Amino acid sequence: MRETSKIAYDRLKDGGKQTQEERIVEILREKQMSMSRREISAMTGFEINAVSGRVNTLIKEGRVLEGTRRKCFV
Repeated sequence: MRETSKIAYDRLKDGGKQTQEERIVEILREKQMSMSRREISAMTGFEINAVSGRVNTLIKEGRVLEGTRRKCFV
């Protein structure tokens, strides 16, 4: 089991709520494609500034990779 899975499980068990970062990672895993921050915002309902902050943190932590530039579908 991956460490991130253990952390996610512990957070859900303790608080019963999924964090914004966990939701973003979940969406990216489900879609299996690179997504713009606006696309993530549209799928999650999170404000773009929240998505940008969470994605930047996830990139710094090495949990997600920044993809090549492409046209946003939103």
